[in-house]
Formats: sequence, C-alpha cells, structure tokens
Amino acid sequence: MAGLSEFEALEEEVKELLENYKYKKPTAYEPCTLKNINECLIGLREEFDLFNINYTFNPYLDNEDGTLSPEALVKLVNSVWTLLQYHKNSTQKAERLSEENHILDHNNKQLNAAISRLKEKVSLEKNESRACVASAQRISDQSDEVLVALTETRAKLTQITKQKNTMEKGLKNEISRLKRDNEKLQDKLRCKAGTYTPCTDMCDSTLTQVKERERKQRQVISKLQENNQQLIREVIALKEEIILSGLTDYKPHGKK
Repeated sequence: MAGLSEFEALEEEVKELLENYKYKKPTAYEPCTLKNINECLIGLREEFDLFNINYTFNPYLDNEDGTLSPEALVKLVNSVWTLLQYHKNSTQKAERLSEENHILDHNNKQLNAAISRLKEKVSLEKNESRACVASAQRISDQSDEVLVALTETRAKLTQITKQKNTMEKGLKNEISRLKRDNEKLQDKLRCKAGTYTPCTDMCDSTLTQVKERERKQRQVISKLQENNQQLIREVIALKEEIILSGLTDYKPHGKK
C-alpha cells in the first residue's frame, strides 16, 4: 500500500509538471537534496523541454536506491552540455546585438546631428529667401518710382518741346514781320532827300532778344534731355540689379 501511495503521489507530480509544460510555465526552483532528487530531475526535464532539449528521466528506471544509472547520467550530461551550448550561443548573440546596438546608437547620433545641421541650413536659406524677396520688392518699388519720374520728365520735355516749336514759329513770324517793316522803312527813307539811315540799329535789339531766348530754350531742352538719359540709365541699372540679384540668391543647392 505504501508503494502504491508513493506511485500515486509521484504520478500527480508528473501530471503537474506536464501541465506546467503545456502552458510553458517554469517549474518552481527548490534546492536539490538526496530526498527530492527525483523531483528535481523531473523539474530539470521540464526546464530542458522549455528550451527544446530532449531529456527524459524515469525515476523508476533511471534511479536505483538513490544512484543514477550510467545511461541516465549520460543523458543528463548531454542535456547540460546542450544547454551550455545554447547559453554560449545566446551570450555571443547578445554581445553581437550589444555591439550592433552601440553602432546603431552612434549612427543615430550622427544622423540626428546631420538633421540638426540641415534644419539650421533650411532655416538660414528661408531667412535669406525672405531677405531676397524684401530686397527685390524694394528694388521694384524704386524702379516704379524711377519709371514714374521718367514718365513725368518725358511729358514735361514734350510740353517744353511744343512750347519751343510754338515760340520758334512765333519768332520766325516776328522776324518776317520785322523784315517787311524794315523794307517799308527803307522805301520811305529813300523817298526823303538823300538821307538814309539803315534799320540795323532797330533790328539788333530785337534779334539779340530772340537769340537770347533761343539760347535759354536750348539750355532747358538740353538739361531735360540729359535728365531723361540719366533716368533711362537708372532704370536699366535697376533691371540689371534685379536680374543679378535673382541669379545670385536663387542658386541650386550645393553650388554655394
């Protein structure tokens, strides 16, 4: 009866170990003694099974009076040796993973630093782009002002030119009239008794005034033409500055 009870108790322990193995539960660790050697070997088999190490132990066949059979001992040694190989391989893999992780961490730091530099570069280029747009807007405004001044100057020049032409026409008419009056005076003076006074003195003053007027008008026209040419040169220079500014500030990346 005692042997049957021990067999039933051992069977229950084996069932518990198999149930733990079914759900991959590790066996609770207990220090191994001479009294619980069978239970420890059964638990060790369960642990080996978790690592897919083939180890079998039958307490009724492999343990006789507290002594393991040579076959059972060989099985145990081979299983322990396989477990050591697993541990060695796992340790090597862990070391390689640690080294790879160190390399990845170093690469990530370099990548983050490169990203930070790129962000700074993009921010700087955005600031330069905004400054370039503002500069182009100022140049455009100045160009518009110069164009307005040029248009006004041209209009004024056209007006003065018309005035000059009108005045020249009036002066020609006046000179023609003076010539006719001079001829009439000469005819009258010839009719007088041998006395003739040339009308040069009479015309000199008028001609001098006419020439002085023409000289001043030519000066005004020359000044206006000079201003017009200066405005044209400024407009051309502004256009060239806008083009050169665009070519300088919007170069493709990598060619700065």
